[in-house]
Amino acid sequence: MINNPAAFYSKAALNIKRSEIRELLKFTRQPSIISFAGGYPDPKTFPIKDLEDISCQILREKGATALQYGPTEGEESLREEIAKWMYREKSSIRPDNILITAGSQQGLDIISKTFLDPNDIVILELPSYIGGLQAFNAYRAKMVGVPHDDEGMRIDLLERILAELEKEIQKPKFIYVVPDFQNPSGITMSLERRQRLLEVAYRYEIPILEDSPYRDLRYAGDSVPAIYSLDTQNHVIVLGTFSKLLCPGLRIAWTMAPTEWMERLVAAKQGMDLCSPTYTQLIVAEYLKRGLLPKQIEKIRHIYGEKLKVMLEALEKYMPQGVSWSHPKGGLFLWIELPKQVNTTNLFPKAIKNKVAYVIGSAFHCDGKGTNTMRVNFSYPSEPQIVEGIRRLAKMLKEHI
Repeated sequence: MINNPAAFYSKAALNIKRSEIRELLKFTRQPSIISFAGGYPDPKTFPIKDLEDISCQILREKGATALQYGPTEGEESLREEIAKWMYREKSSIRPDNILITAGSQQGLDIISKTFLDPNDIVILELPSYIGGLQAFNAYRAKMVGVPHDDEGMRIDLLERILAELEKEIQKPKFIYVVPDFQNPSGITMSLERRQRLLEVAYRYEIPILEDSPYRDLRYAGDSVPAIYSLDTQNHVIVLGTFSKLLCPGLRIAWTMAPTEWMERLVAAKQGMDLCSPTYTQLIVAEYLKRGLLPKQIEKIRHIYGEKLKVMLEALEKYMPQGVSWSHPKGGLFLWIELPKQVNTTNLFPKAIKNKVAYVIGSAFHCDGKGTNTMRVNFSYPSEPQIVEGIRRLAKMLKEHI
C-alpha cells in the first residue's frame, strides 16, 4: 500500500481545485430544498419527442457511422450547420473554423492547454464564470480580474492594467469575457464596450475569448452584436454550446477560431478524447437541418422570461433594505449584493437549514473577494418555488442583517 499517494501527483494535478458549485450542489439534493444554485435548464424545455424521432432515424439510416469513431474536428454535417447558424452574425465563418467539443467546458480546457504555460496571465471579468477560473487555474495561470459595471467590463481599468503589465514586460495570453447575460452577474456588455475592447485588443495584440452560452436567451430589449461579428483582425475565439438551447445531456458544444489557430486546438483535443460522440453530433446536425432550433429557442424564451419576471417581483416584494440585485434581460442568473459585513459563505449552512440554496459570490472572484455576494438561478425552479425560495432567503437575510 502506498502511504503518500499525493507524492506521485503532478504539480498540475495538485493545483486543480474542485468546483465550489459542484460541491455545494451536494447539499441541494434533498427534495425539500429549493435550489437556486445550479445552472440547470428546465427539463420541460427539452425537445424529447423531436430527439426521439431523430435518434431513431439516425440509427436506422446511419447506424454504422453513428456508432463509430469520428474525426477529431467533429462531424462535417454538424460543423456545416453550426457555420450556417453563425452566418447570421458573420458571413466569413466556415466549417473549417469549427471544432466540436464535449460541452464548452472542454473548449475552455482545450484553449487553456493550447495557450497557457504556468504563470501566464489571463485577463477576465470580476466576477467571472467559475468554470473559466477552474480551467485556467488547472494550467497554473495568473488571473487578473477587471471589475465591471452595468455595461460590462470597465475598459478604462483594463487599459490601466495592460499599461502596467507592459511596463513589467508581461503580455496576457488572452482576455476572457462572457458578454451576453454574463455568468454570474446577468449583465450584458454594451456595444460601445465591445468596440472599445476590440480596439484595446488590437492595440496590445491580445486574443479575446468570447464565451457565449446564453446569447440566444434574450427575453427583453434589442440584441447587441456579438464581439466576433465586429472583429476585423481575427482576434476572437468563440465558445458556443447546445446545452442551454437543447439539453446538456447531449454534451455537444463548439469552439470557433481563426484558421491559423485551429490546427493546434485540434491537436490538443486529440490527446484528450480522440473525438466527441459521433451519435449525438449527428442527432444535433439533423435537428439543425430540420430547422427546429428557432422554435425551440422561442419556447425557452417564453418559459424563462416568465420565471425571470417572477423572481424580480419576489425580490422586490421580500428583500430587506440594503440588498440589491441585477436586472438581466436574458440568460439564467441574477446577482445579489448584500451589505459589506455579510458573508454568504458563512450564511450558506443557515440557508440550507431554511431549505433554500444559492452559490457563494466569492467562488466567482479570482481575487477571493465578493464575500457579500451570491448568484441565484431562475431557469430550473418552478415559478411557485421561485417565490417561496426568495421568501425564505429574504427572511433569513432580514434576521441576519
